[in-house]
Amino acid sequence: MALLDDVSNAIKVLEMLAPEPEGLRVTQVADGLGINKAIAHRLLGALVNAGYVAQDSRTSSYVATHRLGALGLRQLSSSGVGTWAQRTLDQLAAESEELVRLAVSSSGSLQWIAKAQGSNSSLRIDPVMGQEAIPYATASGKAWLASLNKERINRILQEHGLVPQTERTVTDVADIFDELQEVQERGYAMTFEEMDPGINAVAAPVFGAGTDEEATGTLSIAGPSIRMTRTRMDELAPALLEAANEIAASWPSYAYLSTNEVLSA
Repeated sequence: MALLDDVSNAIKVLEMLAPEPEGLRVTQVADGLGINKAIAHRLLGALVNAGYVAQDSRTSSYVATHRLGALGLRQLSSSGVGTWAQRTLDQLAAESEELVRLAVSSSGSLQWIAKAQGSNSSLRIDPVMGQEAIPYATASGKAWLASLNKERINRILQEHGLVPQTERTVTDVADIFDELQEVQERGYAMTFEEMDPGINAVAAPVFGAGTDEEATGTLSIAGPSIRMTRTRMDELAPALLEAANEIAASWPSYAYLSTNEVLSA
């Protein structure tokens, strides 16, 4: 059991450090995991020895190294994303002339893993591969949340917090649930400058491996609000939904199993 706890906590440490460019101190890691400082220090030391974490000599904080990112990129490459999804992403980007993104759900979060950029404008929004989509502030996040049950939604919102990303971010829980109900009825989600000023987006859930329960991913189109109006997003919705179904039909069974095994663990 001790070994299982150590492995589980080590993975959680990496998840904590990944979005923190300035790193975290031992006490922050210990508090985040609910363990004593000595155990946190031992875990961090093991990760430093493995090359996935480094300690900043100036601040004594621990930061994730590029080796962690390289590992994730190697896994994405071996998963075959480029062969089973990229053609559809490219086609949708060409049709919409905007940024198209594919995200995959895993362990209570949603990460963008592939993209294609249309050529409508010199304005390009280009998220880093592997970046987590904030569930309550992005169209991708809302499309995913709308496929979950109320208990899971509440848990995810509590874990992420409801911090405004812009002045238009919806942070009232009741309002979020009302919107998710609309997403379920409509089949796709829309956001209006909730994540980034001047950027709107529309997204549809992707139900991989034939499942019609929780979405295993999402497909989205994002662009400047001056172009991506509500009317324009409604016009793009049929093509978006068709592309999402196309990706779902070719979704690798191992990708579905890997994400859901994590969720059920």
